[in-house]
Amino acid sequence: MKQLILAATLALGVAGCADFGKLETAYTYATSATVPSTSVVVAANAFDALKATATNYGRYCVVQHFPRPICSAANRRSVIKAVNAGTAARIQLEASINTGQPALATVYNTLIAAVTSLQSSPINTVKGAS
Repeated sequence: MKQLILAATLALGVAGCADFGKLETAYTYATSATVPSTSVVVAANAFDALKATATNYGRYCVVQHFPRPICSAANRRSVIKAVNAGTAARIQLEASINTGQPALATVYNTLIAAVTSLQSSPINTVKGAS
């Protein structure tokens, strides 16, 4: 019982040290920052092109019976993960693209992360494969 009271007192003391105003401001900024629609269009086009290349990568791996290391399971998982995340972000950004309104930076950053992941993946080694 004494340990419980000590832990509760310690927790309240530490909680009093935090500046909740700064935390709230940071949260508000992170969830309301926007990106111009022109930047969204460029990122969406880059993702669309890379997604098409990733599709060719998948076909190449199947046709060539998954040659290693290009078609290793880890490589294929990373490509699939990036395509899925990018597709979800791309769908959410569609309204911004169509209306010309700014988009949430968090969704835009997810799309950029997917583009970056695909650019660094092995899909670039099999671009011409069909």
